[in-house]
Amino acid sequence: MDFEIRKDIDECKALWDSFSPNERLFDIWDYRSCFFDEKEHEPYFIVGYDKSGIEGFIPLVFNKKSNKYDYFGGWFAEKNGLYIKDKAKLKLFLEQCPDNTSIEGLNPTERGNFGFLEDQYSYYLDLSRYDYSLEKYFSSLNKKRQKNLRSEFKKIPEYKVHLNRIKDYKRFVELNIMRHNGQSQFNDKTVRKGFLKMVKLANEKGTLDMMSVEINNKVEAVDICVLFKNRYYALIGSSNCQKISNLGKLMVMLNIKNAIEKGAKYVEFGATADHWKHMWEFDKDMLLKFVK
Repeated sequence: MDFEIRKDIDECKALWDSFSPNERLFDIWDYRSCFFDEKEHEPYFIVGYDKSGIEGFIPLVFNKKSNKYDYFGGWFAEKNGLYIKDKAKLKLFLEQCPDNTSIEGLNPTERGNFGFLEDQYSYYLDLSRYDYSLEKYFSSLNKKRQKNLRSEFKKIPEYKVHLNRIKDYKRFVELNIMRHNGQSQFNDKTVRKGFLKMVKLANEKGTLDMMSVEINNKVEAVDICVLFKNRYYALIGSSNCQKISNLGKLMVMLNIKNAIEKGAKYVEFGATADHWKHMWEFDKDMLLKFVK
């Protein structure tokens, strides 16, 4: 088998579109490419081919800031795939990866194809287990947990929920930076630009479910969610928990409620920040990674 590197973004898109299953949100090029910035990223698609044609590819980009090779789309997208027809040849493809390669968030379905490292858990809720009922899900939680949540929700001041107010993205960024004591990813202009691009794209496609919670005439929480096929992606959120306790918990319940109303089977809560996700007794999958 022979290999070559594709660096033209249009050629990379054509490759992606010809192999992607388009089953999950970030299988879609338009969503994933929101996080590609030609000033900071250089495409590095490793393409393998033989006499019969292209056998597959590994979609990397060189990140000029971190001086390493990442999976195309960056740190945010999860359950990344390795688009190779015969997975018995996967090792050959991975051997072509340059030094300083880090491929994170790989789909657990790749586990048997190579000796990947474990990454972190990605959390989700299978609503079919609860007959698509918020009440049944809530009743499945630990009794003490249910009691505490009811008490905590009663202490939250009266609030209004606004949907898809793009203008609140600025407040979302502000809350995120504040929530992480200034150590937020959103201090990075490229990250802010990428997420806003994704929000606008989802809004244009009619799949955005961006919730802004207003308390005392001020937006105190914003969650960015997207519905794609039968999955409701609770992608990222920020709330003023320092000022209003348990606001984040309210947003989780609103996520689940909205997902049910929109006919989703799954609510995807993603990886990271697993300290609070344990409390909700979500389902989980271990993501994989490759480091060279």
